Amino acid sequence: MAEKQPISVPDDSLIRFLLPEAHTRGVIIRGTGIIAEGARIHRLDAADALLFGQSLLAAILLLSISKGGMRQVLQLDSTSDASPWQRVLTESRQGAVRGYINRNESGDAIDATTIGSRLGNKLRISTVRDLGFGHPYISTVEHESPFLADHLIRYLTQSVQIRADIILHGDLAIMIEAMPGCDEESWFKAVETMAKIPDAALENEAPERLLHYFDTLRCKQAGIDSYGYHCICNPEQMANAIQAMPNEQLDDMLDASGQITVTCQYCGSHYSLPHSVDASRLQ
Repeated sequence: MAEKQPISVPDDSLIRFLLPEAHTRGVIIRGTGIIAEGARIHRLDAADALLFGQSLLAAILLLSISKGGMRQVLQLDSTSDASPWQRVLTESRQGAVRGYINRNESGDAIDATTIGSRLGNKLRISTVRDLGFGHPYISTVEHESPFLADHLIRYLTQSVQIRADIILHGDLAIMIEAMPGCDEESWFKAVETMAKIPDAALENEAPERLLHYFDTLRCKQAGIDSYGYHCICNPEQMANAIQAMPNEQLDDMLDASGQITVTCQYCGSHYSLPHSVDASRLQ
């Protein structure tokens, strides 16, 4: 028996675009719905919701550069036991993203809105890129900065050898990526143009209007994808998860009716499963 959380907000649009004048491509998304749904599911205040939401959007940005990518996991780990958050894990698939936060219950509440204020400035970034065939590509890098965008750029440069620039501003995420033939002059034009977008526009304007700031680079849309905060958990997955646990631990989890209740950490859905359940019966 499962209790699924309802979908309460519409999906957000990821726009893929090209900048032919600068041999650059990019993506842009305003994740209003994704952030709102993540905040609702995990009961986050405004500051935490924004940082968690930017981590969700970051996973979507990384998925957008995986040619034929099936799944992108982005895991941010603190290197300090004293940080209020110890881990943020987000996972994106085509059209969907989900995630969770591991908190340090003894950590202090902080109002600042940088990822460094929650996890500390020195982060360990681990990624899994699953292309749907062969072995997933796994990478881990460390970097020191209070800003998530800096960590992503360092990861792309060091681990993927991709030249990219990223803006994470409120609920807006923009990434540009150098294409073959992009020389230093072309890349400078692309980065400079993106840097000149006013903060007020980043905060309020629709992504379609923001693309007009790239008109000098002959910006043109290349496609639109919808993304929402959606979880793919189901009884079969949960049954498989508990079957991997020791019997002694499962016995401690049994209630009076002989059921084990488990909760999905991504979406909060509850599942009541019988001990020693056969997962195939739950399909």
